Amino acid sequence: MDNIAIDKRMLEQWLKSGFMDKGLFYRTDEGTPQGGVISPTLMLMTLAGLEQHIKSTALKKGARANFIGYADDFVVTCASKEVLENDIKPLIADFLAKRGLTLSEEKTHITHISRGFDFLGFNHRKYKGKLLIKPSKSNTLLFLSNLR
Repeated sequence: MDNIAIDKRMLEQWLKSGFMDKGLFYRTDEGTPQGGVISPTLMLMTLAGLEQHIKSTALKKGARANFIGYADDFVVTCASKEVLENDIKPLIADFLAKRGLTLSEEKTHITHISRGFDFLGFNHRKYKGKLLIKPSKSNTLLFLSNLR
């Protein structure tokens, strides 16, 4: 509640308004249901300001960094692995901790773009100087399984 720049009364009413599923009404005392329409918006509003912190920290260390966020998923790219590991990752952990959140250790990876990474169901990888974005292997296998 403290990290969302919106009328607090309105936000509290929205969070406690309940939801309908298959014709049944469910009360909510706090939070939003998984997959709720407001959940991604609230997460982006909670993460507001993180991108500027990341970019300014990287610039102070002489590196460039970028932040790409979608709902509760995000990727940070940086020209320096050392700056990413020693400065940006702790900054993100601290930023999230102030908001009652933590980085998922199982989902948090530091890798070179030539090894690639999966983000939002797509694999991003640089081959011979060209960035290729294609469906991730796990999403492709899931699609084929559902198709069968």
